[in-house]
Amino acid sequence: MADKDQMTAPESIERVRDIIFGPKMRDYEQRFEALARDLVRLQGELDRLGEQLTARDAAQGRNLQAVRQELRQADDELKAALKAEAGRLAAQLAEQHAEHTTHEKNLRQELQQADSDLHAALKAEIGRLSAELADQAAAQETALQNLRQELRKADADLRDELRQIAQRLTDDKADRAVLGDLFIELGNHVKAGGSLADLLQGLDQAS
Repeated sequence: MADKDQMTAPESIERVRDIIFGPKMRDYEQRFEALARDLVRLQGELDRLGEQLTARDAAQGRNLQAVRQELRQADDELKAALKAEAGRLAAQLAEQHAEHTTHEKNLRQELQQADSDLHAALKAEIGRLSAELADQAAAQETALQNLRQELRKADADLRDELRQIAQRLTDDKADRAVLGDLFIELGNHVKAGGSLADLLQGLDQAS
């Protein structure tokens, strides 16, 4: 009886396991089979894509070779065109340099001529101004001498007038009060801005 129980226990465990895990295991097996089929299909696709890529790489290699050849030809043509353009520009620059040199030479000559003309004009203007200043200085000197002579004459006339007034005052024996008033009036007249000649003229008329 014990042996029968021992023999049936694993079978029971397998049955229980099959009952519990059987559907999941079958589902997993189906999924694994589907994945295997997908892997086979994907491998086929990869092989096909690899062949296509190989063919495309070969075509692109040929195209690249043709492009490289075209690029080398275009580069050679470009170098030739650049060399020709460089020669043309060099000739043009040489011509422009010659023209610029000639223009600069002419401009330098014009500037030198203008500088000479300006120096001559300035020299003439300085001479004219110097002569004008000399004439003005001579005229001012003459006017100053005349003014000095007039001042000396006016001073001499004023002194004569003062001497004559003093003589008349002495002859008339004027008293000190009259003399004091006279000098006070003389001082006030000078302070007010009057001249001695006007005051003396007034005194002559009063006398």
